[in-house]
Order: sequence, then structure tokens, then C-alpha cells
Amino acid sequence: MSKYPSIFLNVVLAITLSSMATTSQAIDTRQAIWLDPVEKEVLLMEMRNFLRGSQEVLDYSLQGDMDLVHRTANPIGTKMLKNLPKEMTNKMPKSFYVMLKTLHYGFAEIADISKSSEAQPVVVMQKLASMQKLCVGCHATYQLKVNK
Repeated sequence: MSKYPSIFLNVVLAITLSSMATTSQAIDTRQAIWLDPVEKEVLLMEMRNFLRGSQEVLDYSLQGDMDLVHRTANPIGTKMLKNLPKEMTNKMPKSFYVMLKTLHYGFAEIADISKSSEAQPVVVMQKLASMQKLCVGCHATYQLKVNK
């Protein structure tokens, strides 16, 4: 059993079922998260870090280099979460913040898994694939808007 929260499967299922849309819908019905311009940029930077980290973890796992997996995932884990401004996270819907935290915990778990001498790349890739379902669900559910 993981020492980090693994509630994201239920969250992803709920979000996926509640946000299914067809391509014929022209109106963006995703829930808006209202931020000031700097907060939006901070959150977008966070997402880009997740994307970059995911790609690197996948690449290093495929190469079997668990040391590089660890060095990539470790700073994206809970350490990075602590750097988010409280006034920004207070504006986030609770379900959004839960997904954000779950992603950070997921990277922390990957860092822990990868530092073991018996680490298996397939386990890391399975964890990463599971985490990316959160990204898909989140982007299908939320949109970022800027307060004017």
C-alpha cells in the first residue's frame, strides 16, 4: 500500500463522467478558476513542470536509469507543493487542489520507488500513467481565467 494518497482514481472517474463533452459543443463549460495574471502564470509554470517531469521520468524509465528518475521526480514532489502561495491555493476549488496535491505526492512516490536498488522501470511507468489520468481529467474539468 502506498504511503501517499491514492484517491485520484476515484477523482478521475468522477471528473471524467461529469465532464464528457462532444466536439459539437462550442461553449467551454469547464469550471473557471479565477486568478490574477501572476497566479495564472505560476500555475501554468507548475503544469509545465509536471509535463516536463513526466516526459523525463518516462524517458529515463525506458532507459532503465533509476538514478535520473529519482533526480527528476524528487524536486517535483511535495517540496514543490510547499512553494505555492497560500493566497493562490485558497482560490482553487477543493477538488482541483486535491488533484494538484495528488500529483505532487505521486512524484514523491516515484522518487521513493526509484531510489530502491530493486526499482523496476515498469512500476514507475505504471505510476506515471495513472498520474497522467489526473492531468487529463483536470484539463477536461477546469479552465484558468484572469481577473481583470
